[in-house]
Amino acid sequence: MERPAILNALSKAMFRGLKNAIAIASDDPHVRYVAITGAGTGFSAGLDIKEVGGFQTLDSARSFVYSLVRPFWRQFFDCDKPIVALVNGPAYGAGAEMALASDIVIASREATFAFSGGRVGALCCISGIVGPLLMQGRKLVEMNLTGHPVTATEALRLGLVNYVTPGDRLRRTGEETIRSMDGVSPISNSSFKRIRNDFITNRLLDKAHLELLRAITSPDFRKGSQAFLAKTTPVF
Repeated sequence: MERPAILNALSKAMFRGLKNAIAIASDDPHVRYVAITGAGTGFSAGLDIKEVGGFQTLDSARSFVYSLVRPFWRQFFDCDKPIVALVNGPAYGAGAEMALASDIVIASREATFAFSGGRVGALCCISGIVGPLLMQGRKLVEMNLTGHPVTATEALRLGLVNYVTPGDRLRRTGEETIRSMDGVSPISNSSFKRIRNDFITNRLLDKAHLELLRAITSPDFRKGSQAFLAKTTPVF
C-alpha cells in the first residue's frame, strides 16, 4: 500500500488495486505467498474518510459496499496462497482488519492496532468474523466498543499478531517466516485455507456487510465523518 502521506488510508482505487493484485497472485502458479505492508511509517489508517465519508444516497453507499468492499474481502478470503501482513506502524479500522484477516502477522515494535470504525460511526465488521477465531474474546469486544488502540506487544499477547520484531528487521523476519513455509506442500496450505475460509465467506460475510451498510447510511456516520475531517470529537 503506497499512500504514505496519509498513512495509506484506503481509497476506492486502493481497494480495487489490492483486490486485483491478490487475484493475480492467486492465479499465478509461480507465486506461493502474498505479502502486504504499508509505505512510510504506517500500515494503514483504514478507510479514507475524506473520500468515502458521508454518502449522499443509499445507492452510492450500497455500491461502495457491494461493488467494492465486499468483492475485495471475498477475494482476500478466497486467496488460497498464504497472506503475510508486515505491520510497520499504525493499523487502524480496515487496516487493522486486513492484518487480523491475514494468515501470518508480523509487527514492528512501533505498530499499534485499533478497531476504530465506531469512532466515526462506521463498523469494523470483519473483526467480528475473524476475531473470535483468533483473539481473546473479551478484549476483541472491548477494542470494538471503545476503538482504543493496543501496542504490538499487547497484540501479540491477544493473538492478533504472530511475531513482534524491531522495525529494521521487519522485512527480514517476514522473509524468514515465508521461507519456513517452503517445506509445506502448497496443496496442503491451500486446502487448509479453503476449510477455514469457507465458513467465513459462505456464512458470515453477507451478514457483516449488511451491518456495514446499515452503519454507513446512518446519521452517526455522517456526523462522525464530519467530526473526523474537522479534527473534532463527535458527540453521538
